[in-house]
Amino acid sequence: MNTSGSGSGPVDSAVWDDPLMRDALRTRDMGAVFVLLRRYGISQRRISTLTGQSQSEVSEICHGRQVMAYEVLGRIADGLGIPRGLLGMAYTLDTELSAALTAVPLAAREVDAMSDRREFLGVLAKVAVGVSLSAADLALLSAPANATPAPTRVGATEIIQLKELTRVLWVQEKRLGGGAVREGAIAQLGWARQLLRSSYTDAIGRELYGTMADLLGLVGWSSHDMGLPGDALRYLGQSMAAAAEIDDPMRSAIAIERISRVYLRQGDQAAALKVLQLGTLAADRAGIGQLRALTAATTARAHAETGNASAALDALTTARAALETPAESAVTVLPEPHGFDSAVLASDSGRVLTELARHDRAHAPKAIEALATYIKGTDLIRIKRLAVSSAHLAAAHFLGGQPDEGITAGRRALELASAIRSGRVSDHLATVRAAALRLPRHRDAAELAHAIQVATSHRS
Repeated sequence: MNTSGSGSGPVDSAVWDDPLMRDALRTRDMGAVFVLLRRYGISQRRISTLTGQSQSEVSEICHGRQVMAYEVLGRIADGLGIPRGLLGMAYTLDTELSAALTAVPLAAREVDAMSDRREFLGVLAKVAVGVSLSAADLALLSAPANATPAPTRVGATEIIQLKELTRVLWVQEKRLGGGAVREGAIAQLGWARQLLRSSYTDAIGRELYGTMADLLGLVGWSSHDMGLPGDALRYLGQSMAAAAEIDDPMRSAIAIERISRVYLRQGDQAAALKVLQLGTLAADRAGIGQLRALTAATTARAHAETGNASAALDALTTARAALETPAESAVTVLPEPHGFDSAVLASDSGRVLTELARHDRAHAPKAIEALATYIKGTDLIRIKRLAVSSAHLAAAHFLGGQPDEGITAGRRALELASAIRSGRVSDHLATVRAAALRLPRHRDAAELAHAIQVATSHRS
């Protein structure tokens, strides 16, 4: 962004979107505002010209003098082009809306080098002798992010790095939850988009679009995990589009299946089933047994939530058969950490049967058996799934009339959830709490319900 100190026009409106700038405006710390403007290359002289103040007055404000008079604040706001709503002055919805619509990502802005070495050394001196830093000092040290320059040509090295970073983020999502990785995935997605603007061969382009689909899927899935369905659907839709760009039915089917789960969490089973029909077509085109099994298992869950036991059990049978059927493509399994094997199917089967047990408790014993089978295994990656399966096991025990076993499983789920940032895990714990509250005379159940309430309230 060109904000030359010698210019005479208004300040670029994107400056007011800087988080540090917003904080300074909210508290009407005009000294910090002026110092931040200097970080963007706007000189005291230009500030003086725009606001109608003397340079000595601007300098005094930079060094801590407070601006209290409403009319002076107004003159500064009008001169610099600060939306008055950001200063808490004559707030209007149009002001905020305009600021939002003209927002420019920080990474897209140019920021000059440290504008005043003497002031910088002065800050260092304060730290050295133990003097507290002022807001203006902190503003001087602020570092709006500059985008890392992308290579002019993308090759195998960039693809390998991007793939590995995406894989690591996906692993951490399955271990720690979407809340732990979402911002990192969004940042990595920004880098991938820069790479798309570079030149590359057709083969590299295909790899790049495939990895972009994986990253978009991660941002969408982590958004879903944190209870952001709108973001989830948009990013997952973009993931599907990136996969379609290179005619990759596997990644398309994965994105479609995840979209169906967003609808399931919203309680729209009808929409989920329609989406899953499309996912089945894409999975069949991919010819990967694990992908067919995954889609069928999610279909079983959708039917279970509507109470359709026959359709749910048929879908589980289809999932088991899909895992046993030889692959029809060169790719035989889903790439890690997305693999869907018999152990993961046991977890999904237990969830489906637990849901059916809410309508008919005769399904509870098989739900317990399936979930216990999965939990006994060792899966060091899918810690989040382990927590969710433990919550389902607790619910199945409660539904099956085994409160002591339900409390034990519920405690395990709560313990696992303590290291996970996931709105979905909290949802499942809430289900366990509701089951425990149905036993008001059971002391351990009451304690479990209270512990879950405390834990989930701290995460919200």
